[in-house]
Amino acid sequence: MSAWEIFLKSADESCLVEPGDKILLAVSGGPDSICMLHLFWRTSKKVNIELVAVNFDHGLRKESAKESILVKRLCEKLNIKCVCEKLDVKKYAVTRGVSIETAGRNLRYSNLEKSAVKYKCNKIATAHNANDNAETVLMWLLRGSGSFAGIPQRRNLTKKIEVIRPVLAVKRKDIENYIKKQKLPFCIDKSNFSDEYTRNRIRKNIIPAFERINPCAVDHIYLLSKIQERENAYLEEISINFLKKCAKISKNRILLDLTSFLRYNETIRFRILKNIIPDKKYAFQINAVMAKILSKDRSVYKISGEWNFKVQTDKKALFEKRKNGK
Repeated sequence: MSAWEIFLKSADESCLVEPGDKILLAVSGGPDSICMLHLFWRTSKKVNIELVAVNFDHGLRKESAKESILVKRLCEKLNIKCVCEKLDVKKYAVTRGVSIETAGRNLRYSNLEKSAVKYKCNKIATAHNANDNAETVLMWLLRGSGSFAGIPQRRNLTKKIEVIRPVLAVKRKDIENYIKKQKLPFCIDKSNFSDEYTRNRIRKNIIPAFERINPCAVDHIYLLSKIQERENAYLEEISINFLKKCAKISKNRILLDLTSFLRYNETIRFRILKNIIPDKKYAFQINAVMAKILSKDRSVYKISGEWNFKVQTDKKALFEKRKNGK
């Protein structure tokens, strides 16, 4: 199927686009977001929806200003309202002590939310595709996250705003074919070719190796992630209900009732811990906490730079925020 056909099928099956929607499109100027912009423009001819495009200049590359101009001109041609904004990603990264990647993502989503509120949009569309999803699954596998769910096709950002990913089922090569066929202008972010980032190394080396073994590798990873996403939703609902019965959560401490907790199935226990462990939630950390509970080891386990865990008694365990780094 073509990118257009997959887009329509996905939007219909998941009810991603409905009459009356006002959708904020995150458009960087790259092939993925330009393809998504054009797909939504075609959809707006068939369905009563309103579109607003937003472009963020991260100020990290000289080409970013030209990319904003390209997006603006294409939106003018398609008669779609376009908003271009500058984000000081470097400053945010330094002041918050986070990586450039994390800073960019945090700023993008916070400003997408602000723009959605400002322009009264009920949905935000991002252009993550099937290859992005496969890269994420493999990245989580390498980091030991304990999940193959990948990128969710939809999630609630606030009570009134939902993030949707309408081209998540579309492979990058299908997007490139669509761009070429429609003769659409686009920009290439050269940082995508750098080996500095884990995702890029997976994109350049691991995914192509998988596809040499099986050309349908990206499709199969997508199907795997969708299966786990459905199972996760079911198990998460059960786990949250049980969590409320065995944990008391406050800002600086989480008290776990082991009598109730240990009655639950091993899978439910793992999910309860994943939900309540502060900061990083890698599988090895969850397993380490579970091992201490089962062995009744009373020594302190340092979960992160800010949080400790300790089994206090046979009936209680405590996650506690450390004071003055101790």
